[in-house]
Amino acid sequence: MSRSSFRVAFEGEPFAEGEIDVNDLAPALLALGDVIQAANRALNGGRVHARLKLRATNEGSFEALLSIDVSMVDAIRDILDAVAESPDRVVAADQLLDLLIKGGTILGVSLTSLFGAVKLLRGRRPDKVEDRGDGMTSITVNQTTIIVDKRTVDLLENLPTREALEDFGSKALGVPGVTSLKIGEKGSEDELVLTANDRSAFKVPEPVDEEPQIDVMEREVWLKIVTSHFRDGYKWRFTDGGDKPFTADMEDAEFLNQALEGKIALSANDTLRCQIREEQKLTSAGLTKEVKVVKVIEHIPGAKQFRLL
Repeated sequence: MSRSSFRVAFEGEPFAEGEIDVNDLAPALLALGDVIQAANRALNGGRVHARLKLRATNEGSFEALLSIDVSMVDAIRDILDAVAESPDRVVAADQLLDLLIKGGTILGVSLTSLFGAVKLLRGRRPDKVEDRGDGMTSITVNQTTIIVDKRTVDLLENLPTREALEDFGSKALGVPGVTSLKIGEKGSEDELVLTANDRSAFKVPEPVDEEPQIDVMEREVWLKIVTSHFRDGYKWRFTDGGDKPFTADMEDAEFLNQALEGKIALSANDTLRCQIREEQKLTSAGLTKEVKVVKVIEHIPGAKQFRLL
């Protein structure tokens, strides 16, 4: 078994005491675990397992120390394959961490990691991709050229890995109040810094010349507030009585202004009668849905106490 460690630090005002809501942390770490497993399957197939483990926390921001474990599924088969084919056929934990986050070097050349390449591309397709023939590939976008391991190109083109990355970007950078997310060894040159503005960069690019199928529906529903936000770019979280909460953009400017001016007092568990617009988009990359609150029709404050008699 091989193991490599790194950290993930959430920074922003809500994390100054070294605490984070477990409902925000768990989905983000689970999504990161999915990225690691998808990348491992793309590179190693079913021959090895990869797991993400939580080790400890720090104060000052919320910091999680993590480790990647890569273990052989069948050691004897791996030895036979290594002798017959290539001694470095299996991507170990430290290599996987380099490919995903650190980047590493080949022949003295600094490489950009998968996360770094996704951040630079921001959902765009590169202007030029060139195989250098030495295990490295150059990628050029907007007159900026980066060098990546050729296996990073495989991951960039692997749909399960890109879908896992999109899910991680949405959940980790969508944590309320997060201003930046740092991944890697603390204070090192390889440490990757992501901000809320990088969230859209993780979306799976649409195939070239593909016309997405879009379906838009408007309806009135009751929504219970789970989390409300008044800063630009932050989504509200609601539940409609189903099993899982969901996020939506609040587009009713009049309602927002009344809340900001103190004319409406909002709290968790308030209920809103809303006109919402749901937009579904179907492409070869999958099915996505965005929800927007167009108009708040009625506001019902949450109960302050239960009626027991």
